[in-house]
Amino acid sequence: MNIIITLILSFFEWVCLFLFPIMILGYSWKRHYKAIISSAGIMSVLSLSLHHSSISITYIIILQIISAFLLVRWLLANKILEAFVITSIGYGFYIFIQMIFMEILVRAFQLDHFIFFFIFFNKTTIQLLTILFLFVISMIVRFSTYQLNEVRFIIKGPRMNKKYRILITLIAISTVAFIYLTAYTLLSEESPNKQLVILLVMVLGFIILSFYLFLHIQFQKQQILEAKQLFLDQEQQIIDRVENLKEESIQHFQAILKLTERQAYDLIPDYIEANHLDKAPSKLSFVDQNLPPQLDELLYIFLINKRKLGQLFGVSIEVSGEVHQEVSISLQQIVCISRVMDDFIYMLFQASEEQDKTIHFHIDMREEESIAFTITSPFHIEEKVDESISYYDALIQLKHLGAVIQSDFQPINLSIRSPIL
Repeated sequence: MNIIITLILSFFEWVCLFLFPIMILGYSWKRHYKAIISSAGIMSVLSLSLHHSSISITYIIILQIISAFLLVRWLLANKILEAFVITSIGYGFYIFIQMIFMEILVRAFQLDHFIFFFIFFNKTTIQLLTILFLFVISMIVRFSTYQLNEVRFIIKGPRMNKKYRILITLIAISTVAFIYLTAYTLLSEESPNKQLVILLVMVLGFIILSFYLFLHIQFQKQQILEAKQLFLDQEQQIIDRVENLKEESIQHFQAILKLTERQAYDLIPDYIEANHLDKAPSKLSFVDQNLPPQLDELLYIFLINKRKLGQLFGVSIEVSGEVHQEVSISLQQIVCISRVMDDFIYMLFQASEEQDKTIHFHIDMREEESIAFTITSPFHIEEKVDESISYYDALIQLKHLGAVIQSDFQPINLSIRSPIL
């Protein structure tokens, strides 16, 4: 009977151990719950087998960490460092919470740590408290906005900054060292300084795990600064265009004034028609209201700004989308797509008046792991283009970010399928 209870509790322990890092890093529950349950089932059976063997408890913990890492790499993560971070956060936080509950019970009932750990009832009580606490915390995190999304963007990104890679690796290794130190401290026999050592280990664990929050805050600040710069650049484009329009209107006014001074009144209507001065400016419109509320705020603002910019350049941008779940797109992907759109708008602006100056921007997120952008226009891009055009470099950068791109520029038919980081 004890074996069945142990197996069930172990299963829920591993569910919470995998669930917490997935939730705190902002992964999708719908896409990962099967992998979490499968991993927990495998790990609970493996853990029970290890604990009933003659292997030392410290070696059992090492084997558990390695096995959990391999399972996460196989079922949950795409990269080795990503799997290492998920495993270290889950295992480290679980041990940290369990250590707190153990300290509370030991101090409340004046028990010995070494003996306490091997009593079935005490061990079961701690397991239940830890499972309950972690599950509640995971659910609170899931339905809140307190996920460490920026850390997830970094560890899932195809090209991580070397400094960040080293820093995150050191934090993950430190977390594993904390887990081992915790096990060693709790399983060692009582000594005069054991209480102080336990307190120091707990403080160390809190500091190590807090580093992930610190990294998230730093990455978030950097992303905010880059996002502000992006939208400031877009607003500057609009200001520059307005100034150009003002200069053009002054030039037209001066030309008409000269025709008036020379009494060439019959040429004024021809001048107005030739320069399309009789056309009223189109009203600025907003993004297609058919787009669902799940659309990322950054992407939504980006589309509004591009439509404003396009209309100032005489280019119509039609937006549509098929989005059935929450979308989160990284700033790097937005910047690249922005550069592509800017170049298309500029080329259409320079085209002859007879051209159909329309860009169709379609968003498709029917697949769970990626988001697709389709940019089409009847405009043909010639082989020789202005040197200032940089859409090709932006497409190369998107490929480095893991995007799959299909392109045809006669006419424009660009498909970009980017992974959701």
